[in-house]
Amino acid sequence: MLLERTPNAGPLMAALQAGAGERAAAEDGAGGEEGLAAIARHASLFYADAMPMTASFFAVPALLTRQREGVQEIGAGPHLVLDALAGRLWRELDAGRLRPDVDPRAAAALLLGACFQRAFFLHFSGAHVVQPVEEFAPAVARTVRAAIR
Repeated sequence: MLLERTPNAGPLMAALQAGAGERAAAEDGAGGEEGLAAIARHASLFYADAMPMTASFFAVPALLTRQREGVQEIGAGPHLVLDALAGRLWRELDAGRLRPDVDPRAAAALLLGACFQRAFFLHFSGAHVVQPVEEFAPAVARTVRAAIR
């Protein structure tokens, strides 16, 4: 499966799970800038790794259907990353560390969507048009954090 074939899948899932404990949440918050930057970094690298493989699924409708069915059978899918980040942000909202009008799922989609778009630009246009991930990840995290805090 895709998660097994992309070297940055494990670090992304670890970053999504980090900070789930009470102490970590109290110090930086699961939606804190450092935590979001780690997620943005790993998501950017994961999407860059995964994009060539996933693009092939879309080229052949039957292949996409088989892939979709196989992923659904094992309870996996690309939505799990969004669900995990949204869950972290819901916990932050419930703890009063985010603005009360924040939509955690929308905030998660903004951060991950930016990472996915960076991967698309990287593959389509080349590295010269994208900000290096070491600059991009903290910048997108800072921007999302400022919007939700």
